[in-house]
Amino acid sequence: MPLTDTYLDVFLSVVHVFAWSIYVGGAICMEFVLNYAQQSMKPSQTAVVCEFSGKRYRWWSFLCLLALLATGSLMALRAGWSLDSTQGVAVILLVVFWITQMTTLGLLTFRFHPDMHARLDTSMTQEEMKRERARVGVAIVRMAATVRIELAVAVLAMLTGASLHTVA
Repeated sequence: MPLTDTYLDVFLSVVHVFAWSIYVGGAICMEFVLNYAQQSMKPSQTAVVCEFSGKRYRWWSFLCLLALLATGSLMALRAGWSLDSTQGVAVILLVVFWITQMTTLGLLTFRFHPDMHARLDTSMTQEEMKRERARVGVAIVRMAATVRIELAVAVLAMLTGASLHTVA
C-alpha cells in the first residue's frame, strides 16, 4: 500500500471517529444533561432552551451523519468487503442504522420540534388554550422518546462499526 493510501485511511478514520464522537456525545448530552436540566426549569424557559439547543443539535447531527456516510462508504469500499461476508452484513446493518438516524432526525426537525411551540393567541378561549398546551405536551413526550431511540440506535451503530475494526 503506498504511503498516500495510509494517510488517506488515517484521515478517513479520524474524520469518522470525530463525527461519531460529536454525534453520540450530542445525543448523550441531550438525553442525560439537557433533559435532566429541563426538569427543574419553568415551562417558558424550557421552551426557549429546547428551541435553540434543538436547532443547533439538528444541524450538528445532520453534518455528522453526512460525514459518517461519506467516510464510512469510502472506508467500506477501500476494504473491499463482499456483501455476503460478516463484514458485509455489518455494513448493511450500518446503512439501515444510518437511514434510521436520518429518519429520526427528520421527524425531530420537521414534525416534533415545530409541534412543540405553543400557538397561543389572546383571541383563543380557555378551552382552545388548554388543547394547544396539551398538543405541545404530546409533542414534548414524542420528542423525548425519539431522542432516546436515536441514542439507542447510535450506540448500536457504534458497536456494529467497532466490530469491523481489529486491533493490530
